[in-house]
Amino acid sequence: MPDSATLEARVRADVNYVRNPPREPGVALEFVTEDESRSTMQTLPGCPVWIHNARGQQTDLDREGFVLVRHVSAVTDFSRIQQDEAVDATYVEEMAGLLKEVSGANDVVMLGGGKKRFGESAEEDLAGLLNGKPARYPHADNTDQSAVGLVELMAAFLDCVNLEGVHRWALFNMWRAVSPPPQDFPLAVCDARTVISADEVTVTAVTEEFGAGEIRHDTTAYRYSPDHRWHYFRDMTRDEVLIFKAHDTDAARVGRVPHTAFTDPSCPPGIPTRASVEMRGLALFR
Repeated sequence: MPDSATLEARVRADVNYVRNPPREPGVALEFVTEDESRSTMQTLPGCPVWIHNARGQQTDLDREGFVLVRHVSAVTDFSRIQQDEAVDATYVEEMAGLLKEVSGANDVVMLGGGKKRFGESAEEDLAGLLNGKPARYPHADNTDQSAVGLVELMAAFLDCVNLEGVHRWALFNMWRAVSPPPQDFPLAVCDARTVISADEVTVTAVTEEFGAGEIRHDTTAYRYSPDHRWHYFRDMTRDEVLIFKAHDTDAARVGRVPHTAFTDPSCPPGIPTRASVEMRGLALFR
């Protein structure tokens, strides 16, 4: 039997793994963010797993693939993200600087601005957003092929992405909880060392963006494996950022980190639902 300290350091919660991986190669499932009834990917019911509280552990971007860092933002009202251009610009600059410092990259380019997300019960906040609900299945935002395609596209059309002299590049996610702890739907990340390629399933995410219409992008979802080791950082505050890997061209380092929102059974009922802001960045190493 685990002792009381061990019990406090983990929770037993459902993770909604993909349950219908294609039997034939080259076939991709679809996940439609604005109308999940159209999705061909099936994930429910969830699989109960242990999710360990990583507070106090020394994790590393190139080992487990994720790290929690302290960062006090100049943004005082995160509800202004995606609404106020000056606030968006401030947060982009902050996150670029933070990612450059933490990753050791020579240059960093953010992939768009901050993205707000809310738990499903925050109907008023979600009403003005597209793709604003947390993803409740293990996924990474790219496949190897779609990551390379994305960066090559950026290099072709953006002067700020210059791949000349770059010996390595990597994609990162940066996630901040902006609602006070405890969070009812925390973000869990999986130790990338416990994942193998056979666990991966290509899923085409079908999303909508204001002014851009429908966007289709290949992502990675996951089959269940008892080897997966899941972590979260309990009671995150707005002065913390969880940074984790989405792709790395250096095969000697860990690449994608599966991540998912999950319902924390230890969270007391009746609290305001989780709000968060996330951003993605490209780090260039010369």
